[in-house]
Amino acid sequence: MTVFSAFTDQQVITDLTQSVPDGLVVTDSDTLREYSFSSRMTDDDSGLALAVVRAHSVPDVQGTLDVARKYHIPVVTQNQFTSTVIGADGLAGSIILSTKDMNQIIEISKADSLAVVQPGVINGDLDAAARKQGMFYAPDPGSKKISGIGGNVATNAGGMSTVKYGATKDNVLGLKVVLADGRAIKVGGRTLKQAFGYDLTQLFIGSEGTLGVVTEVTVKLLPIPLGQSAVGIAFFDNMTRLADAVAAIRISGVYPTMLEALDAPTIAALDQYEAPTTAITVAPC
Repeated sequence: MTVFSAFTDQQVITDLTQSVPDGLVVTDSDTLREYSFSSRMTDDDSGLALAVVRAHSVPDVQGTLDVARKYHIPVVTQNQFTSTVIGADGLAGSIILSTKDMNQIIEISKADSLAVVQPGVINGDLDAAARKQGMFYAPDPGSKKISGIGGNVATNAGGMSTVKYGATKDNVLGLKVVLADGRAIKVGGRTLKQAFGYDLTQLFIGSEGTLGVVTEVTVKLLPIPLGQSAVGIAFFDNMTRLADAVAAIRISGVYPTMLEALDAPTIAALDQYEAPTTAITVAPC
């Protein structure tokens, strides 16, 4: 079937370039393939994007969405594009909107126990910066060293410490978001208690860019506990007894940061895994 378009690709790209004041609009084939296909998926030209916008500011995001709405072009929002959840691959003819270059830690307030960051800030970098002030950022997805806060918000990322501190949704106080029509809104705030109105913050968390593009995140920080971390190991002859032990620990008053269960095949696989040569330091939390 022949499809007739009222506009050309070049018209869209020209309009897009004029509408992005601070960022970059990239259209070369190598970059399009890099951003369109995650390493975990089979890449082919059927999902090649029309353009990649590397946003540096809120006006960049607004301009991109204005153009996309004008020409009825789908937008795929990306952050660090770690592809852990494989949810940000390009669509054929789409605009990929990347926020990874919006990567500033705007504020860390020990007095208010919070941080304000742009979406491209790496989870581990935020945690490291907070620890310099005696605080820490609790959510610890497996991609902590490479994933951005914006992507964590989009996917409601968790991690092993979720058992004690919750997932991303339990640690976000407020958001700034650009909607599909280009309007910028603010939801939530800077306080733990927000007992009025609709909880729109939680609506956006986990929405994977379908409701709007996150441009700023206010997260809560926690003080680093006193003392040193303690690690224990126990062996059980079946999973039922292990589950009973976990339940007993969780109601004992000694609430652990992390609990991990490994069966025999998993332990055997770990024994065969070649460990990295660099040492890993685990800070108390």
